[in-house]
Amino acid sequence: MFRKMSSVLTLSALSVTVLLSACGTGTSSSTSSPASSQPEDTTKPAVTAKPAENVKLVFWDENAGPDRTPYLQEIITRFQTKNPNITVEYVGIPFSSAKQKYDVAIASNDTPDIGGVTGIWISDFAAKGTLLALDPFFDKWSEKDKITKSLVDYNRTLVPDKKLYQIPSTMYLDVFWYRSDLIKNAGLKPPTTWNDFFTDAEKLTDASKNQFGYTIRGGSGSINQLTTVMYAYSGVEHYFNDKGKATVNDPKNVEFLKKYVGMYKKFTPTSDITNAYKEMVATFDTGTAAMVQHNFGSYNNHLQSLGEGKFASTILPKSDNGKTIVAPTANGYGIFKNSKHPAEAWEFFKFILSSESQAYWNEKIGQMPINVDALQSDYVKKSQHIQGGANVMADKNTVVLDVPTYLPDYSSILAQTLEPNFQKVMSGTMTAEAFLDGWANAMEKAKVEYDKGIKK
Repeated sequence: MFRKMSSVLTLSALSVTVLLSACGTGTSSSTSSPASSQPEDTTKPAVTAKPAENVKLVFWDENAGPDRTPYLQEIITRFQTKNPNITVEYVGIPFSSAKQKYDVAIASNDTPDIGGVTGIWISDFAAKGTLLALDPFFDKWSEKDKITKSLVDYNRTLVPDKKLYQIPSTMYLDVFWYRSDLIKNAGLKPPTTWNDFFTDAEKLTDASKNQFGYTIRGGSGSINQLTTVMYAYSGVEHYFNDKGKATVNDPKNVEFLKKYVGMYKKFTPTSDITNAYKEMVATFDTGTAAMVQHNFGSYNNHLQSLGEGKFASTILPKSDNGKTIVAPTANGYGIFKNSKHPAEAWEFFKFILSSESQAYWNEKIGQMPINVDALQSDYVKKSQHIQGGANVMADKNTVVLDVPTYLPDYSSILAQTLEPNFQKVMSGTMTAEAFLDGWANAMEKAKVEYDKGIKK
């Protein structure tokens, strides 16, 4: 299955590259088909043949903030203008507390109609039986072929029943964002090799002026980024080997972690140990750090804070074995089984996936659309970071890491065990070897339980 996931996403990238070179710069609007044409979901809840009048949908944004909320609210306004009988109530949730809020809502049977579901939550939510399978809707949608097929196919691999519980609305890769002006003025090279990365981090540090070469994400969300950068360095191609053993404690990963954490407080700020997304990005955008690892989504933050020409990006460097290891993420939305208005929720879903909404949304957040018409927009063609991502994904030496987000316990292991232990490594109270061995053991146990469940 892991090899299948890798090939699926690679095919996606190839199709994106073709689209990026296609003619035409405009985007075409997608007209919603009447809800009466939607199929009946024979599981539950039943899909009404015709949308009810004056329906209210509750929509949860799992990553709310000033860089996203206004644009989702604009999409909602546009949708309501075209669908005056449907009101969408926007509920914004900071990402740091979103999973906990969802878990409480699931336990109390009080979920929204539709909401943001990140890729690493799909298997967990599906296992809890809280999401509505979207196949009856999606399979009969006249514009389903405009949604990047390989991403949809990939999402089906994340659950044992191979059903579609989430549809992506955006795709992104991790990059090193770097201050191109500072690197140029210092006579250094952009961090396109690991040697350049570690050299730049040291040379661009002047602690007496509160200037550092790099900033590490040590708080919430740290493990996803650590996974990506660690495997990019080591060149290890699979998360589990053929015997079901996790590779996170591979000697090359240990080697990297020691070098990486060794930068803490020397070439990075002391505050990194608790920094989550907002603090990490601010450290870079205020000039305190010259480099930061994050995905496409922080592009607009950097543009607004630094301005054009002062920063650029590069996909994480190749490993010593010549492989580029990447871990793409495709986040999107799901409809919850408790919804009393699934047909109307699907109407809103289709509007989010339309080329017009896709082009607008992804330009505003600086990420890659998944609607093939939106991929021909001017925004995509002029974006250096997205062009770079498409080129790397099309490279035959690029390997998509098969991160086991399908494990129901995956996200809880990261948040409850690995994140606090990573802080212990940064503070020097836990060794890199002990941390990675514990990580490997936790994932192996979760995989054994998952495999048992599939065999039943």
